[in-house]
Amino acid sequence: MIQITSETVQIPIVGERTRTTTTHLRLIIAQSGDVLAVVETHCQTTIDDGTVMVSTTIPEAFLRALGPTERAALLELAAGTNQSRDDASPHPRIVFPWNTQILGARLGDPENEALPTDATDPRVFDQDNDGHPGMTVRVEIMGLISGEVYVVQRNRNRLIGTVISSGYIQGTIEWEAEQVILEASSPFLASGGQGKPDPDPERNFFLARRIDPALDCAGIERIDLLLLGD
Repeated sequence: MIQITSETVQIPIVGERTRTTTTHLRLIIAQSGDVLAVVETHCQTTIDDGTVMVSTTIPEAFLRALGPTERAALLELAAGTNQSRDDASPHPRIVFPWNTQILGARLGDPENEALPTDATDPRVFDQDNDGHPGMTVRVEIMGLISGEVYVVQRNRNRLIGTVISSGYIQGTIEWEAEQVILEASSPFLASGGQGKPDPDPERNFFLARRIDPALDCAGIERIDLLLLGD
């Protein structure tokens, strides 16, 4: 699966830009009737900050710390979701309900509890095991300022896709993200603003195709996005 999400974000020094995030995932899906059990592994995340003056990098340690994650999905008849049966699609749809993931902290109530704002908060932990609180993201601005930010995040998303064939799914992503910068290696990096998801579904979408089970993350990263069609 490849997921593309877009947001408007305030970047220190540079100003407002549209940031696009591309994530490659490897999914194992087990089906029992209309219920799907899904195991996701994040293979790669690349970020386009909308300007050559800024580079944001998600380290390998960040991705490894995510580990395989489990979530449920459902197969539905598209006709049941339309107001008129004249709009019925011959293709079923797959629905990944809202899923919440907390990174860099352990919360008693992941949905509603406020994220920690201080690195000394006992809920914060070094999830990526790099010696810094929370999760580490690398940032470079204008080739002059580079360093790391140490963050906690709350990420939520819901995916709704059309099963075009037994080997190909395409759909849209609804998502929300919340981030707190606990510390930064440079004070210039500590003021990154909160992004706002682009509401346009054409800028927040996913494509998925069946692959050889032997294909690992390295192989998935080499798949051309344009080749994900049926």
